[in-house]
Amino acid sequence: MKTIEDYRLHEDNIPELSVIMGVYFRRENTSMLKRSVQSILMQTFDDFEFLICDDGSSQEAISLLNDLAFSDSRIKLLREGTKFTLPQKLNHCLKFAQGRYIARMDDDDYSLPNRFEKQLNFLHIHSDVDFVGCNVILVRDGVNTGHRNLPGYPTKEDFQFVQPYIHPTIIFKKTAIDTIGGYSEDKRQVLCEDYDLLLRLYEKGFRGSNLQEYLFEYTLPSKGKSSRKFRHRVNEAITRWERFKALNMLPKALPYVVKPLIVGLIPASQLEKLKEHREMRQNKRV
Repeated sequence: MKTIEDYRLHEDNIPELSVIMGVYFRRENTSMLKRSVQSILMQTFDDFEFLICDDGSSQEAISLLNDLAFSDSRIKLLREGTKFTLPQKLNHCLKFAQGRYIARMDDDDYSLPNRFEKQLNFLHIHSDVDFVGCNVILVRDGVNTGHRNLPGYPTKEDFQFVQPYIHPTIIFKKTAIDTIGGYSEDKRQVLCEDYDLLLRLYEKGFRGSNLQEYLFEYTLPSKGKSSRKFRHRVNEAITRWERFKALNMLPKALPYVVKPLIVGLIPASQLEKLKEHREMRQNKRV
């Protein structure tokens, strides 16, 4: 069986993998950002470039990223000065990405050291799979709170209740991302650009998978805090309608189109209890 070394493109100095991260880090304490970036730099697979689009961050975060980029030439900082939304930042990274594969990462999560190695080996062996994520360890306020297990080979129906991938865990074939034109920057996709992207990949016939291993620590918001306002739930309903329609899932999937709106009407305290119950059930199956 071939190893990762067999696939490296040393002859033309092009990296096998491009890691893309959008940063809008406003906190003075940059320890979480530093931990996230270093988790990429410490990967067992190291033939990558690390593209970080950083517009709008605090001076502390800017200084930290400058220092990290100075110490590791794989980091390429992109500061256009006009890219403030996540899809804008990610598309800007994609514009400069040279790798055959594209890995996602967020500025408050943590990739276990062998994440890239295992995901790339999987993609090399399974040529019919175009992108791959993994199961995750859930972290809230620095404490591990459980796990989330995802389907091994999600179908389009798996998107109906909840998205069957964790976006920052995924490695894509660049050809797949290029085919659909990257992330939507439409205001109707704000905070659901990943959901939109993945379903557009399914529309084009691309296939995804999740490794049944915990290779990622995924950060949850603190209890009682959420960045998802009701207008964002409206965006999700619109995105579901458009993508489900394109995938010929309507009218059967119509109840799932309005699901975000119904969830948005549930009191925050009750919604938190429902999420905790789901996490407890998930952990019992581990």
